[in-house]
Amino acid sequence: MEKRKSDRIIKRLEIKFQTEAENTAITSDLSETGIFVTTNKGIEPGNVMNLRLNLPNSQELFLAGRVVRNIKSAPALVGNSKSGMGIQLVDPPLDYLNYVQSIRN
Repeated sequence: MEKRKSDRIIKRLEIKFQTEAENTAITSDLSETGIFVTTNKGIEPGNVMNLRLNLPNSQELFLAGRVVRNIKSAPALVGNSKSGMGIQLVDPPLDYLNYVQSIRN
């Protein structure tokens, strides 16, 4: 598995993505190159998906990413580990990169 190219920042933001239906989840952490989405509705690794990230200033960013990791915790273990998916962003927009830099500083 490829190592991360950027350090992650712990940040909880609302994010929406599509499976059979639209899903709303929360980010666990993010970086310039990826996002971890806490969800039980993960998509299999390798799939490309569209995401809508809601920033604190009510701005909505449209992102595309490839699922690189999908973690499904057993219901009894949910408190001890996190379910979700790691997403590698594809050509993140400048607004997203600027936002990450602003919270990094």
